[in-house]
Amino acid sequence: MTIAFDRMSGPDWQHLMLAAADAIDANVDELSRLDAAVGDGDHGVNVATAMAYTRRHLEELSDPTPADVFKVVAKGFLDEMGGAAGALFGSLFKAVARSFQGALVTTAGQLADAIEAGCEIVTRRGNSQPGDKTMVDALVPAASAGRAAATDEATSGEVLDAMALAARQGAESTVDMTASRGRARYAEERSIGVQDAGATSVALILEAWAAANTVRSTE
Repeated sequence: MTIAFDRMSGPDWQHLMLAAADAIDANVDELSRLDAAVGDGDHGVNVATAMAYTRRHLEELSDPTPADVFKVVAKGFLDEMGGAAGALFGSLFKAVARSFQGALVTTAGQLADAIEAGCEIVTRRGNSQPGDKTMVDALVPAASAGRAAATDEATSGEVLDAMALAARQGAESTVDMTASRGRARYAEERSIGVQDAGATSVALILEAWAAANTVRSTE
């Protein structure tokens, strides 16, 4: 089975989210190392816990809709991760689920719409903007890149690729920032030189989506 060039079904998103869970699992120690430099050092474990819930419950679903997939993901972050980060990641995926509601397949344009909706919720609820050294530094450029890529002739894969690249660049840009939001702001100058863990998680998830889409599209 291959993913259609433009339209992605619930099982397609199920496959991409399981790939994202694998990516988080493979980077738990690195995410926690980044978080330890400015906080409690538990970000990697917490994100992995949310993704473990996602994996268990997604594997139980048979022929889900795209919204069904993201409702599971949102619940994993909101109920299993907890804290401010869990609320923000959960709000992101809940907004994506809401945006996909009623659709049996999603298009490139709908994907861009969904990530933009999630980004708006996160920036508003977290009261954060690019430059604050948070997950927003990866999410905002990803949403902007997705919108720019989502032309009438764009494929969902092209939108995913654009978002993944922008998210990684955004995450890397946080290295030279001083944190002004979240627990990391208390680290002050100690946050300089350390990549933000939340932004890195966003990049890992979007990169996993893009990579899994590319592999499955060539099967």
